Amino acid sequence: MKPSIAFIGVGNMARAIFSGLLASGYPADRIMGTSRTPEKREYYQQQYGISMYSENEQAVSEADVVVLCVKPAQMQAVVKEFASFVREDQLFISVAAGVELDSLATWLGKSVAVVRSMPNTPSQLGAGVTGLIANQYTDDSQKEWVSELFASIGSSVWIEDEAHMHTVTALSGSAPAYFFRFVEAMVKNAKEQGLDEETSRQLASHAMLGAARMIVELEDPIDQLRKNITSPKGTTEQALLSFEAADIDKIVANAMHACVERSKEMAKTFSATKD
Repeated sequence: MKPSIAFIGVGNMARAIFSGLLASGYPADRIMGTSRTPEKREYYQQQYGISMYSENEQAVSEADVVVLCVKPAQMQAVVKEFASFVREDQLFISVAAGVELDSLATWLGKSVAVVRSMPNTPSQLGAGVTGLIANQYTDDSQKEWVSELFASIGSSVWIEDEAHMHTVTALSGSAPAYFFRFVEAMVKNAKEQGLDEETSRQLASHAMLGAARMIVELEDPIDQLRKNITSPKGTTEQALLSFEAADIDKIVANAMHACVERSKEMAKTFSATKD
């Protein structure tokens, strides 16, 4: 029998994960969620066929796997509410940014398997990528199961050093927003040059989608893919020279550094709140 899974909190990421599970054939009667809002409980029960509870304690007590989908600032309070129901044979998975394994273990109060994850929003389309790290109580079979879980919404990568989760946040967790912003700027300029928004959006977004597929599906180094479409004294070269003049490497480095530093600040904040 497949493990029973409880989602503590049913926001966008929880919905993406259990939707992916259901689409991959996971039985709805093995999935639970929690919400204090009656309308939300009724919606998820009817729309997805999963069980919904008003109390986190009930869901945790019935689950083999517990997926923590609450906001980072709420995590400590939520976990402490149900900590007395935690069993050592359970597996806990957190999707909260900045909440470290040690803090989660302290709040859970038992020597229990914990996996920290950093998914991203393309998971809603089954095209996400998730960074994962496990604590010392998580065995290989549990890690394999977690990999299968996140395969239902995209792909995943295991990280060995938790300090690198800050970089994962900057590199993939927050990165879709970088690309959205870049496409926003392209569409804005195209409109200024006379193209309509629908046409501009289609051209820019599909160019980005196609380029991403080439990186994933072809074996060429990324710099070679760039060189392949950069003819000497051609149009692409002029655009790239403009990027270099603006020091694109520094722009990207500054953005990623700012993201990493904020992730570190969040980790300190949430770690400092533990008893």
